[in-house]
Formats: sequence, structure tokens, C-alpha cells
Amino acid sequence: MQGDRLDASLGNALTRMFRFQNRVHNRGLRGTGVSVEQAHVLSVLWERGAMTIGALQKQLAVSSATLTGAIDRMEADGLVRRVPSPDDRRAFVLEPRVAPGLRAKIEAAVQSGEDRCFRALGKRDRAELLRLLVACATDLEPDAVAR
Repeated sequence: MQGDRLDASLGNALTRMFRFQNRVHNRGLRGTGVSVEQAHVLSVLWERGAMTIGALQKQLAVSSATLTGAIDRMEADGLVRRVPSPDDRRAFVLEPRVAPGLRAKIEAAVQSGEDRCFRALGKRDRAELLRLLVACATDLEPDAVAR
């Protein structure tokens, strides 16, 4: 039956989980003035340090147009700033520009959301799910960036 095929679809389950996770995180981020997408950008910059838009695009696996628009809005809101790259005078590096108190609220909301989204799994299952998703993403990455 068609319902059985849909119920057995990893892609369908992953898409549903992504949507639920976004909703949980967006609810948790209310009051911070930051969306889940913006929190993701900021989290990468906080963890990996300032980087070019190209490096950030690769890390987030989003299109250049999508990221540029998001960065423009974040810059207008004072969440990030573009500074000239010390390594390439044609490029810019993105730096997070969030006050420490707001950063703490964002990080707490993201952690709380992650805990909620995966509370049905034990520590070992979470690690295994992460391992499997990273393996699939690593395998797909060359195809995704090929034009």
C-alpha cells in the first residue's frame, strides 16, 4: 500500500523531524528576536570562529543567495558584521556581534530545544543517529555541490 511506503520512507521521517525541530526551536527562541536559522548561523560562528560567506555556506549547506539574504538581514539587525578578510582583500569575513546576555539566552534555547527534540533517545542512540546522519551527509556532499 502507498501509506506503508510513506511510513517506511526515511526521507519522509527526516523531513517531518526537521519541521518539528524547527518549530520547537523557534518557540524556544521567542523573545530573543532571533529565528532558528539565525541561531544556526550564529552557533556556527561562535563554535568555528569568524569565516567567509563561502565557508559558512559550505558549513550550513545552503545556497549563496539564501545565505546572502540572511546575512544582509542579520547585519541590519546588528547580529553579525562583515569585515575585510586578512587573507584576501577581495573577501569579507563574518563576525558574530551579539551581546553576551543574548548569546547565553540563544545558546540555552538551542540546547533546550535539542534536548526536547531528542529526549526519546538515550545517549547511545543519539550518538548513533548523529553518526548515521553525518555519514549520509558526507556521502551526499560531493553531489550537492556539483553543478
